[in-house]
Amino acid sequence: MFPGKRDILDVSICIRISAKPYIRYTFKLFQTLKSYTVSQSALVNNNAHIGPVPITSLPSISQNFCSKPSKSLLSSITSSFRFSQNRACSSTPEPIAKSSVLVDYFIGSLKFSKARAIAVSSNFAHIKSLEKPEEVVLFFKALGFSDAHIQSLAHTLPRILFAKVEKTLKPKVAFFQELGLSGPRLGTFVSKNPGVLQCSLDKTLRPCIHLIEKVLRNDGRNRSDEKVTDDLFLILTRANRIVHMKLRLEANIQYLESCGIVGSQLSTLLLRQPRIFIVRKEKLRELVSRAVNMDFTIGSRMLVHAIHCFSCMNIKTLDGRFEVLRMFGFSKDEVALMFRKSPFVFEFSEAKLRWKLEFFLNNLKIDKLVLVQQPGFLTYSIEERVVPRYKVLEILKSKGLLRTRSTIGSAMHVSNRKFLEKRCESGSGELELGSGQLETRESE
Repeated sequence: MFPGKRDILDVSICIRISAKPYIRYTFKLFQTLKSYTVSQSALVNNNAHIGPVPITSLPSISQNFCSKPSKSLLSSITSSFRFSQNRACSSTPEPIAKSSVLVDYFIGSLKFSKARAIAVSSNFAHIKSLEKPEEVVLFFKALGFSDAHIQSLAHTLPRILFAKVEKTLKPKVAFFQELGLSGPRLGTFVSKNPGVLQCSLDKTLRPCIHLIEKVLRNDGRNRSDEKVTDDLFLILTRANRIVHMKLRLEANIQYLESCGIVGSQLSTLLLRQPRIFIVRKEKLRELVSRAVNMDFTIGSRMLVHAIHCFSCMNIKTLDGRFEVLRMFGFSKDEVALMFRKSPFVFEFSEAKLRWKLEFFLNNLKIDKLVLVQQPGFLTYSIEERVVPRYKVLEILKSKGLLRTRSTIGSAMHVSNRKFLEKRCESGSGELELGSGQLETRESE
């Protein structure tokens, strides 16, 4: 059985689907098989011997055809491809850095690993000297950046080492210095947020900073310039991508304000969860919709806390918190009411929430309905607030020094000074603050 047109077609298909490095090999194989087919056809038609066929590279192909020649031929060719491909892969050399000068500099001065240094330098193969990176490093050192700052910056954003100092770096640094950031503090900020040195100053960085400053200055808290700067850079550190998304930041601020989240509520949300301000508009509307579906009203002072809570956890996680409360005997409606009153209570982990509930209900014997009406009790520190005040009340009660009937519930909300003033009989005893807790000392 000899190969026919179908076999030649199979070979041509192999040529089309094979990778480029093997096309030349396949074409030669095709030519050889074509010569073989023509010679064998002549042998059949003329019933005469034509001589040896030039197919010495595949001596056993004609012996392997059996009853399905096309599959056998294709199998033989595929095997040849695999052999050739394996040889090609096994002989591929490891990548070699084209600039050993850069590799040595990255390893010696910037503490890169050898693999990292080779990988990074391969992206800058056109660099033949250290003039540019050395200029950038000297510029940062002159600003007061530490070696750790520079190394962190280089590891996070290697291309910053090849930036233009006068055109790219100096204008942004000057802008941050005008805002009150300089020296090592500037180094800490930039090393954690290297992207701020790459974005456009006038089109992106300056407009975004001014939007954030406006929210902080107009919240009615009369922040000092220093406090505004501190909060500004805290926001940028928590969400460094915010300076790259001016349009989204502006649109989300406007939408939240339309929901009644203004003034201190808006600035608090920006400080606690700045990423909310750069999510897609569909995502932000989904967060607000979830809050509304749980009976939070637009304009409610608790709406902002619900949005923050939803942004920190998914539905499954929040349901886990609800289940913890139900395990302690709270009904579904009671849990929903507690969430509407204090959404931030549900930001505790399940373990911490369970521990607090056990302490209030089992140790202090507080009625469950008290927590339903005032779930904010669960946000107070047990070690620094709840336990010390509970002990004070117990001591005062045992000595008959309480002015009025007092409970641990009514004693939780007031400040330490007011707590002392209201709970002590004048001249009968004295309560002091010390080491973050309340202590008792009888008057002599």
